[in-house]
Amino acid sequence: MRYLTIFSVLLFISFTSCNKKNDPDPDQVAYDNADLALGGKLYDKLYASETGFVSPSDASVNLDDIKLFGDFYRCKSCHGWDLRGNLESYINRGPTTTRPNVASSNLFMALPSMSIRQVFDAVKHANGAAIDPARTADGTNSSLGGDNMANYGKIFTDEQIWNLVKFLKEGVFDVDQLYDITVSGTYPTGSRTFSNIGKDGNATAGAAFYDSNCASCHGANGRDDGAGTIIAINANIGLSMGQFARSKPYELQHKARFGQLGSSPLMTGVSSATLTDIKDMLKALADTNNYPDL
Repeated sequence: MRYLTIFSVLLFISFTSCNKKNDPDPDQVAYDNADLALGGKLYDKLYASETGFVSPSDASVNLDDIKLFGDFYRCKSCHGWDLRGNLESYINRGPTTTRPNVASSNLFMALPSMSIRQVFDAVKHANGAAIDPARTADGTNSSLGGDNMANYGKIFTDEQIWNLVKFLKEGVFDVDQLYDITVSGTYPTGSRTFSNIGKDGNATAGAAFYDSNCASCHGANGRDDGAGTIIAINANIGLSMGQFARSKPYELQHKARFGQLGSSPLMTGVSSATLTDIKDMLKALADTNNYPDL
């Protein structure tokens, strides 16, 4: 009887050990359940209503301190729409009193070698800078520290961070496949030009994608409603869709998928759009005859 008891204990320990080995990795579970589309929106403007963000995860953080100095907390402000920092499309986007310097690192190149936990920890950045308007009042004054990555662990919930991780690991497009960029000079006074927009895309397929998802708001030719009334894609930018694609393909590739947050009427984007879809659309919009300037 004694030997049977010992055998039962050993069997229980062995069974428990096997179960622990087979338990799902909690990081992987959280990552698998994450929402890539919400992550893409959070990367753009974390405090927009479309992201599901309501208030900072830490009650001691004032939401207005984020909203009033929004560009200091938007991921895209430091890393760019293309995640290449100040090396490519944002080589000429110097700091102002309302926005920070652009990061000198190429996040796009770093991400593939990082585990999902490493990306999560990098985003959460629990030792990051305080959320304080005193340090984000002027991007041209480096002594204020507005360029330092914030303590996003006090802004985001873990679920929101996993949404961002999902976007960063799976949702970022390689813009080298969408267009060619030529840069000269150095940040922040460098310059860039774009060419071969849409690269080897299919313009016919791109026009069909545009007609199905964009034309109802932006017009069949990206400029007017067919009756001569001009439709600018943004009152502040004042560009036709063709102009926007030709001058800011790095930005359009993101907004076409995740929307123009806070726009009215709301531009929701097509989060399911593939690299091929966006490439085709850019190829179509590169045609100045079919999609003329404003």
